[in-house]
Amino acid sequence: MHDLDLFTPSTDTGPELTVLSHGMGQDSATLLEMLIDDPRFRAKYAPGQLLVLFANTGDELPETYEHAQWTRQRCEDADIRFAQIDPEMGFHSESWQTLRDHYRLHRTCGSAAFRSSACTDQLKIQPIYRYIESYLASQYNVQIGQKRGLKQFAAEYGKLRVILGIAAGEEKRVAKGNHDPAWMRMAIEKVYPLIDLGMDRAACQSYLHSKGLRVWPSNCLACHFAASAEIEFMRRFYPEQLYDWANIEAEKLDRFRDREHVIATDKEGNIKYDRQGSPKIVNKNFGVFGVTTLFQKIEQVAIEYQEWSDERIREYRYSHGHCTSSY
Repeated sequence: MHDLDLFTPSTDTGPELTVLSHGMGQDSATLLEMLIDDPRFRAKYAPGQLLVLFANTGDELPETYEHAQWTRQRCEDADIRFAQIDPEMGFHSESWQTLRDHYRLHRTCGSAAFRSSACTDQLKIQPIYRYIESYLASQYNVQIGQKRGLKQFAAEYGKLRVILGIAAGEEKRVAKGNHDPAWMRMAIEKVYPLIDLGMDRAACQSYLHSKGLRVWPSNCLACHFAASAEIEFMRRFYPEQLYDWANIEAEKLDRFRDREHVIATDKEGNIKYDRQGSPKIVNKNFGVFGVTTLFQKIEQVAIEYQEWSDERIREYRYSHGHCTSSY
């Protein structure tokens, strides 16, 4: 890795401020260790001030919160500013204090059927940029509101660099730049060092292990992109949180019972017909996994993984993790 010419000194002084968006998972942990321990990496990707931010979704693994406390101390020892953005700090919206608070407030739940990443935007991305703007106001006297502070900072000091922990092989998670809002294109420079270096998830795990670190993948417990093995992991080790999630889904399904028998139409709004010539009726009341309820999924995974030991389930959860196209 270090033989690559990616660490050739830049011809300019680099960004005034760099932010590491730390999800408390393996990829972000790898980046922080490299920023602290590798001077060439630090000079290449964060030559100026470094700010490490973790946005709390309120629904992380206990191991993730433990790692957040460890990371806080790690940053303090390295003289790096760290902040865990909790809902009570005022950077989360009223509707999205935590993931489950939002679901209960609106009697809804995330669904893999829609491939939506609104939760990531509302609970991670937006709180982080609100915090950054507040930080810039305190340190650089910029204005706050409607991203004015971010744009003002960019105009006066150059774009704010944001380091994102997306590994090689996960390039699909990198959103197209032209899909970003105008303020982001104007004020933010996103960088993906792990992709630059060709480091995939396994390489990150190996790097952390070489430093004596065992960091769990980070994602919400109630994530609608969870794999079947992750549902089984929760069934065995976090059943209270799993069945709470299933009850949240049941509330949502009960709210939209009228959508379980909907006349199907095509993209132009034309009615679809079955082989008998009758209008085709479909179930549009989707839960976490579409029309398969979480309670049904729990029963399925208990059978599917009955031969797996607890150790094997835990190791799968540790070594895999899952991703969404959110940045």
